[in-house]
Amino acid sequence: MSQPRLSSSPRAMGLPTLAAVGVNSIIGAGFYLLPAQYFATAGAWAPVVLLVVGVLMFAIALCFAEVGSRFRENGGAYLYVRSAFGPLAGFEIGWILYVSRVISTASMFAALVMLVEVTTGRTLGLGATAAMVIPLATVIAAFSIIGGKVNAGLLTALAVIKVTPVVLLIVLAVHRLEVSALVPAQPLGLSAAVAAATMAMFSYAGFENLAIPAGEARDPQRDVPRALLASLAAGVVLLVGANAVAIGLVPNLADSRLALGDAAGIVLGPAGWWAIAATAILAVAGSNAGAVLANSRLLQGLADQGDTWAWFGTRSARFGTPVVAVVISSVLVVALALTGTFQSLVVLAVGTRLVVYLSVALAAMRLRRVERTGAAPPAAYRMPAAPLVLAVVVLGCAGILVQMTAVQAVAIVSGLAVGLVLFLARGRPAQAPVTDRPGPEG
Repeated sequence: MSQPRLSSSPRAMGLPTLAAVGVNSIIGAGFYLLPAQYFATAGAWAPVVLLVVGVLMFAIALCFAEVGSRFRENGGAYLYVRSAFGPLAGFEIGWILYVSRVISTASMFAALVMLVEVTTGRTLGLGATAAMVIPLATVIAAFSIIGGKVNAGLLTALAVIKVTPVVLLIVLAVHRLEVSALVPAQPLGLSAAVAAATMAMFSYAGFENLAIPAGEARDPQRDVPRALLASLAAGVVLLVGANAVAIGLVPNLADSRLALGDAAGIVLGPAGWWAIAATAILAVAGSNAGAVLANSRLLQGLADQGDTWAWFGTRSARFGTPVVAVVISSVLVVALALTGTFQSLVVLAVGTRLVVYLSVALAAMRLRRVERTGAAPPAAYRMPAAPLVLAVVVLGCAGILVQMTAVQAVAIVSGLAVGLVLFLARGRPAQAPVTDRPGPEG
């Protein structure tokens, strides 16, 4: 039924598909559901906050791009930190990243339910929720197992479908904007700025997921850096533009449940509202498809490097994809989504992103030094002004981390502590880490 985990996955993902994974992560449920909350928090300053945080995220993307250009295996941030600082540091990042990814994916399924409720005007019970979530999760898992060109085509198509209506809305709405509504009436207070910046950072978060399945990309050392920067740039433009449109068009924005739908309704009538509502639902499906791909390939990466049990990385004999990791990840997501358990764990998912970003930035600098000794693969891409970029990332992430609540801090420390226990219980891997081998074209 399946062959040893050392069999290669098909390398079917080109630059467009990798970029699509990044776009699918940014343009998800929050893109459609958060404009009202942004406005309630920061008022007309919301697009400015999104733009400023976008600059910080671009500095983070530059770090990911450089270190990502060194590797051809699955794993993303986990692999980068492991290579720079050793197995324990790598496992800690891989562990908390995997947990936060599963929690975030479960929350996206919950957001999908919310979007359906907003669209239909009905509250879904557990039975109706299960009837929607389980089949969708099964279909997404099937595509992730099939992998290759089939899954690449799905991810690319979903990204195009979700982006096109938003771009059209922004273009059509520009001449109808109430410009005065976009001018802040009062200064933005520090607490509101931090709250809005935190929301903004996690609206952008996820673009880096495209680096995780590098082992299924045709030319990851060239395409991963390009896809990271391109998808984030697109995300900044769309997030800033969409929130500006919502502020400039929608009256009583803070009370809107689907702000971009309301904006489209003003520009195009009821058909516009329904078009955005349908796009929002497809957008969440696209986000979930990219998330399952990233979750499973991260778990596979941990197994390939010998940092967790080998059978987690078992490949399908037919498709060469990590079938066990896909099934485990999907079951965990569905269980959390249907029981609501993820809600008590969201604080862990939120805070760990900052830890991951800081770790990757430090890994980028560390690997520059290690490369000189020949102990690290050479970088195919070099970020410009590296010391300045590192300073922006460290100061930006640290500035948000110090504003965290005690609950968030405890969640992060607890998550790392559990990771340490798991690492010590697992013991040292019995085999050398898996290195890259050419894989079949998908």
